[in-house]
Amino acid sequence: MKDYSALQVRYQRDEPSVQIGGLASNLSRIAWHAGRGSQESAIPLFRESKYFTEWAAASCSSVDRQGVLAELQLQLALWERGWGERLSPSTIAQEAQQWSIRLLETSGLFHDG
Repeated sequence: MKDYSALQVRYQRDEPSVQIGGLASNLSRIAWHAGRGSQESAIPLFRESKYFTEWAAASCSSVDRQGVLAELQLQLALWERGWGERLSPSTIAQEAQQWSIRLLETSGLFHDG
């Protein structure tokens, strides 16, 4: 089992925008695994991402960002539980990639054009 307490210490050393960028990266990896139908490989990413949303929300001073992160945490649970039953892996892949872009835009790390 992964040592989440050590991961939390490292994660929370970063600025909130970098934390959100790391979460966006995880969502891209979830999208990649979902696009290949690899649920088993995505499960640890779902768990880690749920932790990241919680830790990033604690670091955010913006209530709007905290709301986005809470919404994402719910979405992660829905994807994980609905995989193959209520949601196709391709739907999860598309939605996770859209969330990744949304987070990058929210963080200020993504500049279009």
